Amino acid sequence: MKKHLVLLSLILMVGLLVACSSNFSNESDNELEVSKEESEAQKISSKNDETIIEKNWELSPEFIHFVEYESGEKGSYEIRGNKDGMGITGPFPIMAKDSQKYMWFYFGAENIYDKPVKIKAIKKGEEDSIDVYSGTFFESAEVSPENVNMPSHLRFPSTGTWKVLVYIEEELFDTIIVKVE
Repeated sequence: MKKHLVLLSLILMVGLLVACSSNFSNESDNELEVSKEESEAQKISSKNDETIIEKNWELSPEFIHFVEYESGEKGSYEIRGNKDGMGITGPFPIMAKDSQKYMWFYFGAENIYDKPVKIKAIKKGEEDSIDVYSGTFFESAEVSPENVNMPSHLRFPSTGTWKVLVYIEEELFDTIIVKVE
């Protein structure tokens, strides 16, 4: 009788182990599938980024942006960028190797407050991008009620034409092409 109980216990234990390892294997397979899907999405995103990077290298336009401060006083900023997207203002020309303060403006309608922003740049003729800045657009840093902005310090390591890539929540959001002297 004891032999039968021991044998039955062994069979149950082996059955449990097989069932658990089978379930673990299925979870691992599911994780691999999700990982493959994420990897494919990143490859597609990277290819889209590469296409954008390889395209147009014409300097982004400059324009004057007028604001009315909360005090009622009026002001203006010289912006380089896109009137319906992102733009920067600060000391122009941009000087290589000098860290300078720049303000980023967003002129679109999408709410981008408190979303993580990464700024990367790639020099014309080169393949690798550099990290330039990371931060967030936050409401209390507005220049005026209609303008979302973000202060930053930018430093470009060398002269040339640079494509500045603005990522919001890890997705390429806009590009600005600048000349660095």
